[in-house]
Amino acid sequence: MVSRKICSIFILFFVLLFFSSTGFGEPLSPKLCKEKVQAAAKLVKKEGKGAFNKLKDPDGEFRFGNDNGYIWVHNMECVMIMHPIKPSLVGKGLFELRDINGVYFFVAFNEMVEEYGKGWVPYMWPKPGQKDASQKISYVMLVEHGGNEYVVGSGMYDVTGDDIKKAFPNDKVYED
Repeated sequence: MVSRKICSIFILFFVLLFFSSTGFGEPLSPKLCKEKVQAAAKLVKKEGKGAFNKLKDPDGEFRFGNDNGYIWVHNMECVMIMHPIKPSLVGKGLFELRDINGVYFFVAFNEMVEEYGKGWVPYMWPKPGQKDASQKISYVMLVEHGGNEYVVGSGMYDVTGDDIKKAFPNDKVYED
């Protein structure tokens, strides 16, 4: 009986440790979003395209924030290279994609990383399952591997550029 309780406690401990270390059990936040992009960028810098299966693993560390956060990768031509949620976007040029305010946000992602190497880009986009646009912001980083340049990013809803400026006063925030 005692050993069964100890075993249960150890299992619970390891489950909690797993979820806390992956970010899965942690709510999606700008801090978590930024940390996951930084970790993904480090992995892409090291492994290049070999990192993509790890980034899109539905049970891996790059699905986070209670399964609301994920990493995507596009290139400097605004072509989607890897997207774990919408694989139909892979290979598509997204430079003409704009929000309801006319912001070409993939172009803005690339402008941000060209100028600063990393930063936040606010835009309007519908939440999954909704038609009306909501405030969204994405953190993006430029990564180079084997002569290829990649933009690694992740975004979240209901966070503004002003929120980011307060939380990360030294981070660059895209302004039209």
